[in-house]
Amino acid sequence: MADDDFTFQRVNPLKPAPLQEPLGVGVRLQSLRSAAETNGVTLNMESASDIFGNPTGGMSTGATYSGIFVMSALVDLQKAMGWEGASIKTTWLWLYGNNLSAQYIGNSLAASSIAGVPAFRCYEMWFQQNLLGNAFSLRAGVLGLDTEFIISDTATFFVNAAFGIAPLFAMNIPNGGPQCPMATPGVRLALEPLPWLTLLSAISQANPFQQQVNQYSFNWNFGPAGGLLSINELQASWNKSPSERGLSGTAKAGFWIQSGSAAQESSLDQYAFAPPTASSYNSGFYGIIDQELYRPRDKISSSTIADSDASKKHDNNYIQTQGVSPNASFIRGLSSFFRVGFSPQADAPVSIYSDAGLVYTGLIPTRDKDKLGLSFGYAKVGSQQVQNASETGFRATFEAVGELSYAFRFHSVSIQPDIQYIIHPGGTQEYSNALVVGARVVVVF
Repeated sequence: MADDDFTFQRVNPLKPAPLQEPLGVGVRLQSLRSAAETNGVTLNMESASDIFGNPTGGMSTGATYSGIFVMSALVDLQKAMGWEGASIKTTWLWLYGNNLSAQYIGNSLAASSIAGVPAFRCYEMWFQQNLLGNAFSLRAGVLGLDTEFIISDTATFFVNAAFGIAPLFAMNIPNGGPQCPMATPGVRLALEPLPWLTLLSAISQANPFQQQVNQYSFNWNFGPAGGLLSINELQASWNKSPSERGLSGTAKAGFWIQSGSAAQESSLDQYAFAPPTASSYNSGFYGIIDQELYRPRDKISSSTIADSDASKKHDNNYIQTQGVSPNASFIRGLSSFFRVGFSPQADAPVSIYSDAGLVYTGLIPTRDKDKLGLSFGYAKVGSQQVQNASETGFRATFEAVGELSYAFRFHSVSIQPDIQYIIHPGGTQEYSNALVVGARVVVVF
């Protein structure tokens, strides 16, 4: 699983976002948060639960429940001790339940972005220093790269993991790379030479190892086994200021280079449309566009101004449920996204990936925060895996997913009914196309 990002909301370390009033556990927790925030500490606790089943298609029919509980603390060191521009953050995850895709469907574009091996693990633990009015930012520690790289903010609304960090990266880097729920040590540099332009660059351990093996995300290894990953991204935005009348948008372009230990020879003649356990070399190139298409003029959300301030690109932090979290900011209207990328290596499981979608916020009168979305993602099987599949008697081509989703957003809860259609599970026609139905529930405490 991917995406944003894990406080489910976008956070500026120097300007922590105001907290929503919590659920019933209530007054003591609110009092604790207020006291902590006065001293520069922002605390968050949120949970997301997915109940999904495939009534038809896949390996067999069935249903599963999966969930994640997120605890995070962000400390503004300027407030806490007068250290200007400095902040620290830690995020811990408790994963539980089962994975519908692994148990019943057999697909690679996982139906749930939060399903993982049950464990209590560290997702983020980093120090960040901002300088020159936030034009320069250096972050070091345990990093999940899906908080900032290869992410479409519009796409994170969807439940399928494909719409978090792009599968072009997640399926070509050993064991999925440093993304939710796994993280690796690294350093990230962000430069903002102009208000509309951001340059991101990170170097980290490439291979987080298998979730069953690296239970707490503290298996650090910069040798051949862990490998190295360099990823770089340019981000340009327009009409982000409330004073600008045009429709807002963001364009991103980037690439990565990964090195590490070679895969075992015995695995080269086997078909597996999944992330490798090891890879000596991989690279990829990608482009992303998020574009607002329509915004009603009669009633623009009061959070629009807050959005522009919260959208500092080098301060994004979220899990893929960001798009439905009750704390997530919103602007009424229609937004779109498009991503495309390729990996030139013949042994890459995914050679080409592309997805696109539309999300409308506030379609129903009096339901300004609700979201309706439609998306489609396509992953082409790499040439080496196509050959491996043919030798084992299968014809490998592509895997694709279409998703239709609607999120009812309330004060501290969101409920998101969801329908997905999986085409060619596992990249072949060994299993029939699968229909996935269910719902996601997010609760902010």
